[in-house]
Amino acid sequence: MKTIVKSGAGVALEVKPVPSVKEHPKRVLVRVLYSSISPGTELGLIGNPNIPDGFALGYSASGVVEEVGEEVTGLVPGDCVACYGGPYVYHAEYLSVPEMLCAKLSGPESLKLTSFVGLGSVAVHSVRRLSRQFGETVWVAGLGVLGLLISQLADRANYRVFATDMKQERLRLAAECGIAEVHNASDPELADQIDRFTGKHGFDSIALCAQTSNSSIIEACMQHLAFRGTFALIGNIPIRFSRDLFFAKEADFVIARGAGPGRYDRSYEEEGHDYPQSYVRWTEGRNMEEFVRNVENGRLVMSPMVTHEIALSEATEAYASLRQDVSQALGVVIRY
Repeated sequence: MKTIVKSGAGVALEVKPVPSVKEHPKRVLVRVLYSSISPGTELGLIGNPNIPDGFALGYSASGVVEEVGEEVTGLVPGDCVACYGGPYVYHAEYLSVPEMLCAKLSGPESLKLTSFVGLGSVAVHSVRRLSRQFGETVWVAGLGVLGLLISQLADRANYRVFATDMKQERLRLAAECGIAEVHNASDPELADQIDRFTGKHGFDSIALCAQTSNSSIIEACMQHLAFRGTFALIGNIPIRFSRDLFFAKEADFVIARGAGPGRYDRSYEEEGHDYPQSYVRWTEGRNMEEFVRNVENGRLVMSPMVTHEIALSEATEAYASLRQDVSQALGVVIRY
C-alpha cells in the first residue's frame, strides 16, 4: 500500500505492507477513502530535523471497514467510519485502527467531511474546556480550521461568539459559517468593538487558536478577559506570560489535550477499556461521535473550509506547494 512519509525537506510515497488485525483483536482494518492534512502540524514535522525520514504523516481519515478483529463488537465489514489518532492513523491506503478510535458514520455521504474528525474532535473538546454557559461571551482568536470549528460549536451552544483573524478570506468564511461578529485582528478599533460586545466586562472565555512563536499575543488577549474568566490555549504558542496579569484577573488557564479523556492512554485506545459514562461523560471517542453527528445533521458547516482536494498520487507536489505558500491552505483533503 502507498503511504505518505517524510523524505528530506518534503514527502515521498512509500510502499508498505497492508497492516493486519490478526494480532490485534480490538482493531479494525480500514480501507481509506479520504484523509485530511493538518498543514501547520505536518509542515512542522517535515521541517523538524529530529523527525527521521520514513516517518508517516497524518492523524485523521475516513473510509470503509474491510476486516475486524475477533473482539470488535461495534463494527462490521462494510461500515463507514471516521478515525483519528497517531500512531494508528496516518496518510495511507489501509490502516489498522483500534475500535475506540473509530466513529461509525450513517453512510458514505459524509466520508469526505468527516475525514476532519481529528481537528473536529479536538474542537469539540476545546469548547468543553471553556466551561461556559449559554449566553456567555467567547472570543475565538485565529480562524484556521480549528478556530472556525470552535466558533461554530460555541455558537451552536448559544454562546455569544466574537471571532478574529488577520486574513479577510477567513473572516468571510466565518461569516459564511454563521458567525455574526467577525473582525479583523489588525483593526485599530478592535478594542472598542470588544468593549461594545462585552459591555466593557471582558470575555467570559478566550480561545486562542493562532500559531506563532511570539508569546506576547497571550498577554495581548488576556487584557480583554473578564475577571475570573477562562483562557484556553488551543494553538501552538510558547507559554510565557505575566503572573501579575493572571493574578489580577484570577483567571483559569487551560489547554485542550487532543480530543479528550482517553487520548494517549493505552488502556483506553489500544486495549479498549472505556471510561464509565457516569464518571467521564465525554471521552475521546464520544467527542469524535459528537463531531460526526454535527457534520451529518448539518449543524457544522464544513464544505467552505475545504480549500484543496488532491489525489494521493499528487501528494509530493501538493506538500511542496504547501511549503512554498501555506497561507492559502485551510482544509486540505487527500482522495484515495
